[in-house]
Amino acid sequence: MFGLSLGKLVLLAGLIAAVWYGFKYRARIEAIRRDVRAEVARRQRAAGAPPPARGVEDLVKCPECGAFVAAKGATNCGKPHCPWDK
Repeated sequence: MFGLSLGKLVLLAGLIAAVWYGFKYRARIEAIRRDVRAEVARRQRAAGAPPPARGVEDLVKCPECGAFVAAKGATNCGKPHCPWDK
């Protein structure tokens, strides 16, 4: 019923090898990406360039319309009592 033939053993060995080498390949690619990121950061520090901005801003809720807008540089939402008249 569950007999192991030579063909099944070869197929099993091939699948195990494919998974094994797939993981090794993935680890190698991640190591290369990590090295490239470290090199870019090192060059930026050596050039005196500031680190890249994270692009995160605080948001505040508009009391008139309820939309969340950037805390700095908020513009008028178009409602008559908007607190951010510009």
